[in-house]
This record gives sequence, C-alpha cells and structure tokens, in this order.
Amino acid sequence: MVMIKWSESILDNEAIPDRPEKSLRHCIILTQTAFGFIMENAERELDEDYKIGLTIYTKANKYFVRAVILGENYMSQRYHGFGEWLNYSPNKDINFGNDDVEALYWLAAAYGGAVSSSRGNPEWVIQLPKVGKLLNKALEIDPNWNYGSLYSAMIPYSLSRPDAPVNASDVAEGYYRKAIIASGGSDLSSHVSYAENVLIASQNRSEFVRLLTFVLESNHRGIKELEVGNYMAKKRAQWLLGRTEELFY
Repeated sequence: MVMIKWSESILDNEAIPDRPEKSLRHCIILTQTAFGFIMENAERELDEDYKIGLTIYTKANKYFVRAVILGENYMSQRYHGFGEWLNYSPNKDINFGNDDVEALYWLAAAYGGAVSSSRGNPEWVIQLPKVGKLLNKALEIDPNWNYGSLYSAMIPYSLSRPDAPVNASDVAEGYYRKAIIASGGSDLSSHVSYAENVLIASQNRSEFVRLLTFVLESNHRGIKELEVGNYMAKKRAQWLLGRTEELFY
C-alpha cells in the first residue's frame, strides 16, 4: 500500500524536514500508518504468536516515536518554548490559534500511540499526561474540530489517564455522545472507540454487537476528512466482532 511505503521512507530518513509543514505532514502519515496497520497487526499476532506480536509492537513504537519528534519539531518552530509548555513549566503559556488544532491533535495521537505500543515502558508511560494536555488545549480552541475527532480521542484517554475519576466510564460516554453530535453520526471511529473502551469494560455484549454491526453496515461517504478513519474503523469493528466470545464472559 502507498501509505505504508511512504511511511517507511519517512522512517528511514532521520533528517528533520526543512519545512515545518512537512514535519507535521510526516507526523500525521506515520501516526495513521502505525495505528491503522502496524498496531492492529500486532494485536492480531499477539494471540497467535506472542513473541512476533511484541516484535510488531516494537516496530509500531518506532513509528510513533518518530511522529512525536516530527510533531514537536513543527510546534517548536511555530512557538518558542513549546517544549517548556508541554512539560508543564509554570511560567510558560502559549496563545494557540485555530490553525494549531490539527497539530495538537496529531501530536497527542502520536504520544498516545507511543505510550500504548511501548507495552508499559516507564519512559513512555510517564508521558501519558501530555496526551491530555494537548487534547484539552485543542478542545478549548475548537471542540468540534474535524467532526468531533477531539471528543473521540478523549474516550480512551478518559479511562486511561493516571488521575481518572471514579465515574470515568460516564465521562467517556459523555465524550462519545458529543462526538456523535459533532459528526452527525458520520465518524464511525467514535462508535468503535466507545464499544472497545467502554462496552467491553462494562460487559455490555448486546450493545457492543449492535454498535459494531452498525459500523460495518454503514455507508457514510462524501466527507473526505473521515474517509481514512472510517475505513480503519470498519476494519477494527470486524476484528473486534470476531473476538466477541473471548471478550465477554
């Protein structure tokens, strides 16, 4: 596939792009590829051959780490002191604008992927709060950006954040409802994220099956920004449905 080959060439080139916009573009491509193809392969393989699964996770982690570097490079060139802000410097505040939301979102996604693919590596686990900081800042600026993508991203983060409240599932469901409204139901990834992160935990099998079946039968087209995400959502929905018996007991 073209995206995978493109991602491999980006990963092999250790030089930082000469233009900031190129850094952001490469960050997005690496993150999409790692989430949509490599991470999913790692999860599938883990059940068949644990060692091979871990090897694929390691590969995915390289993509995400590179994406983090490129995303931070883009933001640091736009804003002096971005690294200080991201690392919670009390004396650093940045006045981000609407045109920064995309970069904040994808850098958060890259960080989240790096944490997940590290398989509990403390070096990355301690970076998890940065995901929340980036997403919350983006939500402050434009909460409905890209048909509710920020709300969708907050579903898993609400449950995995180190300071998750007792009612984290309710918080995640609230973001899910907002995501549906923002996209008019066209963003299928929000349904998959809710099913995977909330419905499995609550062991709501009937709703899990209903929601993922809805995703597979949906034929949402015409929104270019959601095409890649919806394609990946359908792939994941099919895989999750195939694991229903082992996920619910």
